[in-house]
Amino acid sequence: MNYTQIAISAVEALIQNGPMIVADIKALLAPIKEGRAPTDTEWVFAEQQIDIANTTIQTISKR
Repeated sequence: MNYTQIAISAVEALIQNGPMIVADIKALLAPIKEGRAPTDTEWVFAEQQIDIANTTIQTISKR
């Protein structure tokens, strides 16, 4: 898969999942914006998001 195909796939995924992505970003930034340490639940969520992102990127790059 070349760069153009990867970029197109990524943009299409972002468009399709836009509202969920925005909500996830807001949740990830909440502790920073509020000037506090993340809760245990927020840590788990952040780690899950990293795992999902890594898996997605690896899947896309293998196409």
